[in-house]
Amino acid sequence: MILDELVNFSNRYGKREDLVLAGGGNTSAKQGNVLYVKGSGTSLAAITAEGFVKMDRSLLAEIFTKDYPHEDSAREAAALADLMAARLPGEESKRPSVETTLHSLFPQTFVLHLHPALVNGLTCGQAGAETARMLFGDKFLWIGSCRPGYILAKLCSMEMEKYLLRAGKPVSTVILQNHGIFIAADTVKELDEILFNVMSALEKKLNRQPDFSAQTCDTARVESFISKAIEFYGEKTCVLFEGCAEASRFAQSRQTALPLLLSFTPDHIVYCKAFPLFLDESGDLKCELLKYSKKNGYLPKIILAEGLGFFAVGQSEREAKTAKLLFNDAMKVAVYSESFGGPLHMSQDLTDFIINWEVESYRQKQN
Repeated sequence: MILDELVNFSNRYGKREDLVLAGGGNTSAKQGNVLYVKGSGTSLAAITAEGFVKMDRSLLAEIFTKDYPHEDSAREAAALADLMAARLPGEESKRPSVETTLHSLFPQTFVLHLHPALVNGLTCGQAGAETARMLFGDKFLWIGSCRPGYILAKLCSMEMEKYLLRAGKPVSTVILQNHGIFIAADTVKELDEILFNVMSALEKKLNRQPDFSAQTCDTARVESFISKAIEFYGEKTCVLFEGCAEASRFAQSRQTALPLLLSFTPDHIVYCKAFPLFLDESGDLKCELLKYSKKNGYLPKIILAEGLGFFAVGQSEREAKTAKLLFNDAMKVAVYSESFGGPLHMSQDLTDFIINWEVESYRQKQN
């Protein structure tokens, strides 16, 4: 049964930390006029049949024929309302993935969307598009950085139509700058093969792997930092330290930390906030946190401490662990991007959009 296949490969990919972190990514399958797509806030690793939302494909197709407001919030609200209206009867309590309209564009039976650090080393690399053309020829589409949601889906729709006319067949691989990858196929076996070929090709281009080996550190300074952070954030705050070799390397100075002081992907904004704080060794934590809060309107979730590594801050242990996990992912992306022309961050305009986008605010609340 198609839904069983969908659950099985979703669980299999979802359990691989090199592919999926913090419940990220989504999957889907088509059967007649029904699209089964991962529900927002669910985990691929543990998703069951009930975690997928049944959507009306004909109503999803109508979204691409409509004229929406130009203004961001009005447009996205209207498109979201139409997306919700495309749920089949009985699915009203579920919220489909934000990428549902993109899944619906592919004619293939199965679709897999992931944000692996290795892939995002490419998508967040200055020479990413050029390298992808060299590695994959005409077997893929590269979609430049743009607003997610309706704008991204509309752009992909136009580019996929052009590809079909040019190649005489539907595209099976779409790579999104500063975002991730979509793979589509009629069988799970073919899905596996495409993903394996992409990952293998990228691994062969790497100059080095990130170093997560343990390092000795100034324990007294780490403990003092944590104590001061909890005093400022509140006693229920959880503060976790990462002092591995790679974290230590990035934290050597403000200059070495630059690749991590802006965001690579929406996931990093959702779980780590858009802008980590860099604290000089002689800096006063309380003073810098006050300045940061005044500038940004919130406190940082990630603080890089010169000469130490970084600290992840959360209102619970789970939140702090997730922030730490995703910032380690950002470090991986930064290291991998060195092999693809150097780091390419999200623009300020796009970062601001993600910060204020209702869909990402909802997703953050689910994790």
